[in-house]
Amino acid sequence: MLPHNTEGAYLFYASRIEFSNLPLPRRPEKVIWALSHEESPRNVAELMHEKILNIFNYSSTFSRYSDVPFPLQSIVSLENVTSTKFFVETQQKNLLLKEIGPILYLQSDCEASTERDKYVLSLQKFQRIDSYGICLRNKELPSGVKGENEDYLNSLDDTKFLNFVARYKFVIAIENGVCEDYITEKLWRAIHVGVVPIYFGSPSIRDWLPNQNSAILLEDFPTPELLSQHIDELLRNDQLYEAYLEHKTKRKISNQKLIRELHERPYQTGHREIENEFICFLCKKLHEDKNTVHIVTKRHYDCPKPISALTQQVEQTNSWVQSWEFTARYVVNALYNKIMK
Repeated sequence: MLPHNTEGAYLFYASRIEFSNLPLPRRPEKVIWALSHEESPRNVAELMHEKILNIFNYSSTFSRYSDVPFPLQSIVSLENVTSTKFFVETQQKNLLLKEIGPILYLQSDCEASTERDKYVLSLQKFQRIDSYGICLRNKELPSGVKGENEDYLNSLDDTKFLNFVARYKFVIAIENGVCEDYITEKLWRAIHVGVVPIYFGSPSIRDWLPNQNSAILLEDFPTPELLSQHIDELLRNDQLYEAYLEHKTKRKISNQKLIRELHERPYQTGHREIENEFICFLCKKLHEDKNTVHIVTKRHYDCPKPISALTQQVEQTNSWVQSWEFTARYVVNALYNKIMK
């Protein structure tokens, strides 16, 4: 705890906040509260509600409107986007369809708020999907791909694993939360190895794709059946399929916004660099004139009620909706009153 009547800052990492043990009393004119979080609100449902965000002065999150933003936390680098190190040519992928399905699904978190397993089950009625991991598993990962201790979750960046993923034409990349600018390795790993991601998550995803057609977005296909018809068309026509892979086939990135973002904020491709950037930001704020108290708003961490990938709307029967809408709201109101008093 900071000594009474001194100035300073507390930096909270959201996943480890103990709301029952905060450094009270709250003295915003003297002490800065800063919030850092790279995850969706799955494990901190309170952050969905603006009241709890308002107790913080500055933030560093995936939102572009955060004070130290990192919407491209998982891209690694622009070089990885255009590199053909793992890229498998379309003709070779066509031959591989004799032994593998066209679509890869790899998940071991089966209770996502986006209900992605429900979507995959529905899409499986129309398409062959090779499902690994724990969720909906219908195939076993080869032993050499699983990595140390037979746990693929610790081998997601290994060369053998990336080569394995690269053989597929499509990969299902559905986030575990729908938040503005919340884009994880699910999308970027597919782009890195040259597989077309079937994506659902950030509503602003088009702002960050390397090219206009770098991913198939579920929002463009209201039902799994309509998506399946589009996939069938791409499977029949190599030219249409490769239109999604210009970042590999032509080594092309046409999105200047993406290029500019990494040029202006190069720190965001490394977790240690992001942390250092935010700490330096806060140190500067401590030495500035504090006539104005800054407040974190919903724009800094914009995660609405959970949306289902299958229906693309809020489903009241979803347990996450019930938890976040009612339980979390009650907790937030009680916390806010306690903190502000």
